[in-house]
Amino acid sequence: MFLPMLAVVAFSFMSWHLAKSHQATPEVEPPVAPSRNPFADTIAGAGLVEPRSENIKVAAVVPGTVASVCVRVGQQVEVGEVLFRLDDRQRQADLRVQQAALAEAEANLRRAQQAPRAEDLPPSAARLEKARAELAAQKDLWDRAKELVARKVLSQEEFFQRQQAYLAAKATYTQVEAEDDRLRSGTWTADLTILEAQVGRAQSLLRQAEVELDRLQIRAPIDGTVLKVDVRPGEYVGTPPGQTLLVLGEIGQLHVRVDIDEQDLPRFRPGLPGIGYVRGDANSPITLTFVRVEPYAEPKKSLTNAGNERVDTRVLQVVYALENPASVVYVGQQLDVFLDARTALAERPAETVD
Repeated sequence: MFLPMLAVVAFSFMSWHLAKSHQATPEVEPPVAPSRNPFADTIAGAGLVEPRSENIKVAAVVPGTVASVCVRVGQQVEVGEVLFRLDDRQRQADLRVQQAALAEAEANLRRAQQAPRAEDLPPSAARLEKARAELAAQKDLWDRAKELVARKVLSQEEFFQRQQAYLAAKATYTQVEAEDDRLRSGTWTADLTILEAQVGRAQSLLRQAEVELDRLQIRAPIDGTVLKVDVRPGEYVGTPPGQTLLVLGEIGQLHVRVDIDEQDLPRFRPGLPGIGYVRGDANSPITLTFVRVEPYAEPKKSLTNAGNERVDTRVLQVVYALENPASVVYVGQQLDVFLDARTALAERPAETVD
């Protein structure tokens, strides 16, 4: 009795399940209307909005601790304006050391150029006069010694002593005279050249210290708008090198970078007119004006996450300008872009028939 009842229940459940699974799925309206293709023959692609200057990613040139951030998101900046500063206490100390070294080198050069000092000339003249007098006195003693030794009045030993005293006085006078001449002639040219080179080296080291100090102030490379700030005071930046801390861009005119699939490239021609739609707004078409082609096909990187999207393909990047969009468009937004391929077909030469 139990088994027949169990079979009836199982059969009823199976029949209900089959009937349920074969019911038609009701159509569900999408939450957002998809973009509409306005052209009969089109080349479609996904585009990414960017500034006219492209996104300029600013990084710290050298590692260091952030001392202050001078801008905020949305702020307009001019080229050369300081964006943020790194701690510069060590570089300031190095700069003062180099400034002192340059001052010392310049002082040494000036001292050499101004030689001899007026105060040094009288003492030198006095030493020369003293040496001349001593030489005259020793010569007189030696002359007398020669007469006395001839008359056997002076011993040979005393005669030799007076002769050596005269020769020593003569050598002393020669030395003092040479020193006086060197003093009055000023600094040797070769010494001046060495001192000038030392000044030049000190100047170069000072300029290097100034450059190293200035590199701690990260400045705006263009006139534009601060799009993103990812740095705060107290953070240690610069490692790894190239870490993006700020993003700048000139957003007075926005561009869209469109990826054209390599399968569509035979139908593409530079200058094709286009229409773009911001994702989520299919009722406000944006007129696109051709700007340029970047003539290098590269692997596809910008993905839309569509179910039928190909990722094993290469794309050609084409840049268009957005002409007076009706709604606000932000850098980084995706656009559905449609290019009028009929223009490209019309420009093709007609095929000849034999």
